Formats: sequence, structure tokens, C-alpha cells
Amino acid sequence: MRRRLAMLALLAVTAFFMVVASTQGTETGPPAASEPAPSPGRLLTRYRVVGCRSHGDVAYLHGPHRREVAIGFDDGPWSDTAAFVRMLERNRARATFFLIGEQVNAGYRTTLLRELHDGDVLGDHTFTHPYLTQTPDVYSQLERTNRVIHALTGYTSCVFRPPYGAYDESIVRTARSLGLATVLWNVDPSDYTLPSSEAIAQRVMEQVQPGSIIISHDGGGPRGETLAAYPHIIKALRRRAYRIVTIPELLDFHPVYVPCIRLCDGIGVSRRELPRDAIIERAS
Repeated sequence: MRRRLAMLALLAVTAFFMVVASTQGTETGPPAASEPAPSPGRLLTRYRVVGCRSHGDVAYLHGPHRREVAIGFDDGPWSDTAAFVRMLERNRARATFFLIGEQVNAGYRTTLLRELHDGDVLGDHTFTHPYLTQTPDVYSQLERTNRVIHALTGYTSCVFRPPYGAYDESIVRTARSLGLATVLWNVDPSDYTLPSSEAIAQRVMEQVQPGSIIISHDGGGPRGETLAAYPHIIKALRRRAYRIVTIPELLDFHPVYVPCIRLCDGIGVSRRELPRDAIIERAS
């Protein structure tokens, strides 16, 4: 009888431990000690671009002599700007958009954030597009534009293009005091005169050389021919082994990112997606 009771007790204990073991590692049970749960904060942390860090006290006409080219579109945001952004996306290219401050409004916020998401750069093109060499309030023209861009997108420009290419040393110094590098160009297809898309493409390819900065326009008038020209220009540049970059990239300026928890209006990226030369600052 004792032997039988001992056997029954042993079977009961064995059954108990089998039930306990079967519950370990299930979806409702806690993770094993050797496999700690990942930190939710680390999973959610993203980084958003908030500007770039420029340098230099000269007006840049081009970049270093290497197999890179930068495209700048002026006079937006405009009714055609979204189409330019889609065109760049289809062709896997990036550009620098120089914005007129008085045209930057909430109606263009989605487009501007999409540009930032794609890796495009937002530049300062003054508030009212005046001849700066004939304007007494250069500082205000630049500062107001940068302020309205930042208010709408959280981005602070580090590059500035003077309208009509009109500048002097005083304007360059004023821009520098605002953290802006003055950027011009050395390839101009004169698309503002509304030539055909074929003529625009031909003019660009005749003038381009390593380190070139190309000027064109997404705003200020009907830009259908410019829009039609650029897929051909991009393909032709790549056939010549040019890498298409933004103006800050061409000039070796560094993008600035800050960490954030939410997706930052759709423009947040993971740590491994950050550019190699990115500067990471604390979120304010």
C-alpha cells in the first residue's frame, strides 16, 4: 500500500512540473531571462532633418572638380512644384529648391515635407525676390524667409541664392551671419525664357562639367517645358557617369538631424538611414 501511494505521489509531482513547463515561453508568458524584451524607446526613436551646416565667406559658382552635379530649382513653391517632386522621385534624383518667402504658406506644407522626406534641400531665395544690391533690408529679406520655412516645416536653410544673381560682398557677409552660404551657378539653360524642353536639355548638357551647379525654375511662370526636360537631363548626366547630389552635398555641407519619438510628419528616419556625414543634435 505504501509503495502504491508513493508511486501516485510521484506521478502527481511529475504531472505538475510538465504543466508548468508547457506554459513557459508562450505568447502570454514573460520572456525568458536570456532574451530580454527590446526597449520600446529604441524601437520608436526616429530622426528628422532640421537643416544643414554651411561654411565659407564666398559666393559659390560650382563645387569641387569631381564627377558630381547639383540641380537647383528657383522661385517656388508654385503650382508646378509638386509635379517636380514627383518627377525627381520617379527618376530617383534629388535637388535643392530655393523658396520665395512670401509664397511659403500652409497650402504647400505637404509638398515641402515631401521634399524633405525625399532628401531634397530647402534653400532661401529672399522674401519678395528683389534685386538685393538695390535693397536696404537684405537681412530682413533673408531672415524672414528662413523663419517662415522653419515655422512651416521645422527646417532651417543653410544655402541662399540671390535673385537674378545680384550680390556683393556685403550681401555674402549678411547671409553668412544667418548661417547661409551664398550659392549661384555655372550652368544656365535660361528656362525662364520658355524655350522647348529639347533646348533646355541641350543647353544643360553643353555647359555641364564636374562640380557644376545647374539653375532652373519650378516657379515664377509656366514650367511644363522645364519639367519635361529634366528626365532626359538626369538620364544624360548618368550616362556621363555624373552623380546627382544636392547643393549642400556638392559643397560638403553637413545635414543636421534631431531625434524624435513620433514619425515627425512622415520625414523621420532610423539611425541606420542617416547620411554618414550627418550631425545629430539634441531635440530642443
